[in-house]
Amino acid sequence: MKLFKYLQYIFILFVLGISITILYLWNIQQDLPDHNISKYFPNEITKIYDDKYDLMYHVGNRDRFYLDYKDIPKNMINAIISAEDKTFFIHQGFDIKGILNAFIINLKNIYSKSNNNYVGASTITQQLVKNILLNRDQTISRKIKELILSLRIEQDYSKEFIIELYLNEIYFGRRSYGVASASFNYFNKSIFDLDIHEYAYLAALPKGPNNYDPKKNYNRALDRRNYVLKQMELNKFITYDQYIFYSNLEIELIERNNKKYNSDYKTDFILNYLNSNSFNENAFYIQSTIDQSLQKISEKSLIDNLALFEKKYQNWTGNFKNLDDILKFKNDHWHIAKVISKNENFTELSIINSDEIVYLDVDDNLYGPQKDPPHKYLNVGEYIFISNINETFYAVQLHKINGSVIIMDPFNGDIVSMVGGVNYQVSNFNRATQAYRQPGSSIKPFIYAHALETKKFLPNTKILDSNILLDQGNDLPVWVPKNYSNKSYGELTFRRALETSNNLVTLKIGLDLGLNSVNDFLYKINFYNKSNTTDVYSTLLGAVENNLLNLAKSYSIFLNGGYIVEPSIIKKVVSNEGELIINNEYFKCNYCSFSIDDRSYRVPTIESQEEKVISSQTSFQILNILEGAIERGTGKSLNKIDYPLAGKTGTTNESKDLWFFGLTPRYVIGVYVGYDTPRSIGYRETGSSVALPIFKTIIENYLINNKNFNDKFVVPSDLIVKKVDKDTGEISDGQNTIIDYFTKEQLDILENINKIESIGGIN
Repeated sequence: MKLFKYLQYIFILFVLGISITILYLWNIQQDLPDHNISKYFPNEITKIYDDKYDLMYHVGNRDRFYLDYKDIPKNMINAIISAEDKTFFIHQGFDIKGILNAFIINLKNIYSKSNNNYVGASTITQQLVKNILLNRDQTISRKIKELILSLRIEQDYSKEFIIELYLNEIYFGRRSYGVASASFNYFNKSIFDLDIHEYAYLAALPKGPNNYDPKKNYNRALDRRNYVLKQMELNKFITYDQYIFYSNLEIELIERNNKKYNSDYKTDFILNYLNSNSFNENAFYIQSTIDQSLQKISEKSLIDNLALFEKKYQNWTGNFKNLDDILKFKNDHWHIAKVISKNENFTELSIINSDEIVYLDVDDNLYGPQKDPPHKYLNVGEYIFISNINETFYAVQLHKINGSVIIMDPFNGDIVSMVGGVNYQVSNFNRATQAYRQPGSSIKPFIYAHALETKKFLPNTKILDSNILLDQGNDLPVWVPKNYSNKSYGELTFRRALETSNNLVTLKIGLDLGLNSVNDFLYKINFYNKSNTTDVYSTLLGAVENNLLNLAKSYSIFLNGGYIVEPSIIKKVVSNEGELIINNEYFKCNYCSFSIDDRSYRVPTIESQEEKVISSQTSFQILNILEGAIERGTGKSLNKIDYPLAGKTGTTNESKDLWFFGLTPRYVIGVYVGYDTPRSIGYRETGSSVALPIFKTIIENYLINNKNFNDKFVVPSDLIVKKVDKDTGEISDGQNTIIDYFTKEQLDILENINKIESIGGIN
């Protein structure tokens, strides 16, 4: 009787237990997320690379490249299965035998204390569920949910898709999500180029990346990798000889800088382009046109030169009492230093995060209008910025003045460097693209180019530099323009007037051509939008605003033979699925594609897709005159640089906006300097005194490693070389001559003019 009651109680408890379990599972099931993993796509990030495919910036928190199953190397799949789930292709979501086996192995390892390689019991499917559908809570309910979801996923999806998603999702350390990213971050190799022992090391990491970092515990990392190799050998993925060979190899990882990349002017410009063209929905891989070596040179040249320039006008206010305060404004080119001691002869500083002690030379560091020495304006114990300029340390402070630099390939429009200001952290306003300012004298080469195109002027035409009065219309005063020097120089040649940036001669040329004609030409070369141009005399001296990028684009016509190129900072954009979204090409090829069915073969011809706006002859003639501006004109402080250079300064009224455009056989380099709220930069400061030194520093640093003695400006074959008297413009073999270039038509015109003058002289 008692036995019957016990059995009855046991039965009731059993039924009750089953009922509770069913209710528990029912409740859990109601709370399960959707197991449709086909909807899931790993959160990739948009990556921006330079022109050499080095990563510059990425948008997002996870470093990942997605690979389809068919693209994942077989050895990688074999390694991860051996390490994590050797029965993956057999089980239905969980592995009872594996759980029991793991339990026994781990007990043995704990007891023997001879092996730190503990074996997990979760299948790859369960790990995937935990990563993408559930949290990581160590609870029974979460494990039950994981099991149910794993069973469902195994029923609805192929093994290939499950392991594909797993290998693209899991974290490998070093900010790497997925095997492709891990391959780059650990070995600096494509996943397709790894060897078996390297696949084994990656497969060892998901268990705990920090635990198997060779720098922290090499032996532990080696044991774990060799454990994976052994499992590969036991699973017959590799031979015993291969196991012996690979297990004796060292783990060799690259030291990769996995810092978080900061946005700046150029990356903002790239991302704004993508957003404005509706490329903001997915992740992309972007190859930019940026040359990082030139970018760094440009950034340092701008901030250093402007810092040294401001010493003339600004008092020192650059002391920081706390390190945290100065860190808010740090940049990649200046050091933060602490003042250790000072006296009248020298100031001693310690560079932060370095053991280096440096000294400030008094004469090099006199600051402000009063030329205060360092011991007067620096305080012991406080922090300042210093910059190493040509092996000399200078105290520098945050700028009040600002500026920008553009370096562009004039032949295809590639922007190889963009510096939008002196400090992106202080202001992300891009002064290369968003600051519209008066170009001043930098407009002049285009007016002279139009003059040559119309054949009204020749390179050696003589024009009288004299005062003119211009009626500006009703109720407006008569305008009496002046040269910058307030002097007139008598007769000047066309060439000499541009070399010296003469205002009065430029106005006379522009008036002779007609304001409508000049404005139409400026619109044709995209110097201005038509809506921006007005028929006012000051247009001829650069009074209508434009930005640095547009001006650099216009200057390109003097280097590329007269073509308008559209600036581009992007070479290619590839979607996360490998689709080529953007591929900037500047040439098209006719008859390049043909088949055996074509009736005849036609020789392929390549044509530029850019618009030709001036002749190649005019293009070079202006370029050659701008070479003269470097040799003996407004840019003559550059004439000792042994490299082909041409250039033009730009200065506006009251020196509010200062420019320099330097032309080399490879690049057009534009520099702008001005205050964000326009005001005078300094009494009688010019593009030559402020903007040109920035260009000079850029080109000198560029030439240290990039000087090519074959670089030269290309002369069109149909130009004729003549010796010309540089003052009178007459063709001559005398001592005061320079080389000038003419077209045959220009020489014919010149000959006719000389005949007419000769006849007039006889009469």
